[in-house]
Amino acid sequence: MSASETAASPIGEAVRYALLGQAPGAILLLATAGLVPGGTWLWFRGLAFIVVFAGISAAGNLALALWRPAHFRVRQQSVVAPREKRQPVLDAIGSAGLIAFGMGWLVFIVLDVFRLHLLPAPSLWVSVVGVVAAMLGAALTPLAVWENRFATPNVQEQSGQVIVETGVYRWVRHPLYLGNLLLSAGAPLWLGSYAGALIGVGVLLVMTVGRIVIEERDLRARLPAYEDSASRVRARLIPFVL
Repeated sequence: MSASETAASPIGEAVRYALLGQAPGAILLLATAGLVPGGTWLWFRGLAFIVVFAGISAAGNLALALWRPAHFRVRQQSVVAPREKRQPVLDAIGSAGLIAFGMGWLVFIVLDVFRLHLLPAPSLWVSVVGVVAAMLGAALTPLAVWENRFATPNVQEQSGQVIVETGVYRWVRHPLYLGNLLLSAGAPLWLGSYAGALIGVGVLLVMTVGRIVIEERDLRARLPAYEDSASRVRARLIPFVL
């Protein structure tokens, strides 16, 4: 393999992973907008959101693939871990359920924007705040994985696992979940659905709290140092709040 091919490999992997991760949601969002009565195939806000979100995802994946390849490979795992990783059954079921909910939630947002209008549309300023929140949420994933090579998409046993308190982990014990909440609140506000934001944050918060309980129970059982770390980084999900 030539030097140029070796250099291009992380770039190709990062782009491929970003596309595979974002394509199903993007297709579902735009297809629903094009097919729903009153919708449009050229939905500016939907297209803008997809481009920005995919760009942040691709940039984060590229940085990880180039400078934190072991961390990058961890994030390519499935939400359902192999049996030998001893993933709790509730975590596997919850993770699969969360993906199914996310797909339905995207469809609901589009239906609410173009047909249901359950609540008044967000103002321009609220929409701008929403897209900023969504961008911060999207950025938190690569920032967290950059610090923590044990940040798998599932709860599992990992040899050599240590507690991380650097970077975003100085402020909150579960920055990945905080990023998901910011995204679930911000994306529908930008797209034009208060109802989508309320439903997204409400359901995700309940599911996230449940997963944190499972995850922290596992960490405390396997890593005695976790208790001391939790006393230093008190916020589980939202700094100074929760």
